[in-house]
Amino acid sequence: MKSYSPLGSIVAGLVVIAVGRLAQRLMPVLGRMAYQAAAAGSYDSMDYHIALPGYYLIGLALVLLGIVLAILDQRRRT
Repeated sequence: MKSYSPLGSIVAGLVVIAVGRLAQRLMPVLGRMAYQAAAAGSYDSMDYHIALPGYYLIGLALVLLGIVLAILDQRRRT
């Protein structure tokens, strides 16, 4: 039987959260660059703010799943 590492779930959750944080920080910068390139309208960084609560919830669920699986795996081995 192939063994499953709970570390994979934890790492996947952390990657999901990191990508979400990167997107939230990058979107206002890209919006500013687009505004300057177009030279039209007015720029407001809040126009480019993205909310990702579901995305973060999935990342948190993956991390928690990995922790639970690690605990269960440790109990099974002892």
